[in-house]
Amino acid sequence: MRTFLLVSISILVCACGGSLTDEQRKKMKEAREQQSIMRVTEGEITEAAFTKGRAVMETLTQPRQADSVSRLAQVKIHWLEPGKGDGLEIEQQLIDAYVNSVIMGGQLEDNVQNIGTDSVLYTKPVVVNRPDGSIEIKGTWNIWMSKKQLILGMKKK
Repeated sequence: MRTFLLVSISILVCACGGSLTDEQRKKMKEAREQQSIMRVTEGEITEAAFTKGRAVMETLTQPRQADSVSRLAQVKIHWLEPGKGDGLEIEQQLIDAYVNSVIMGGQLEDNVQNIGTDSVLYTKPVVVNRPDGSIEIKGTWNIWMSKKQLILGMKKK
């Protein structure tokens, strides 16, 4: 339906006898590119999620910035501490996995999970290395992203 509207608009503009300005041509080209079919793999989406999640984390230095960073990056950001019940089930499962990983001596790295068919969850643990050599997990940043937005971001490159 969108393709039809774009075609109709371009026909209408041309039929009116006027020529398009450079700005109008640019907008028409961008609209066509947005509607073009692009094939991406799950691996490419995952890599884009890691890239975007890490970029968001670089700009997010304090928890009180989460709302403004969230709006700018077009993501949802949620902070979760171990033992608190204010997270979604998947967030709770991931923080529990990080806690178990510390107990088992495993690595604590950022993570990307596909959530349903249209969302991706990037998770980054925040840890403190104690003087006795142990590691404490302060919490996790959970960044929810739309696959559609990730793919549109790939088109812009």
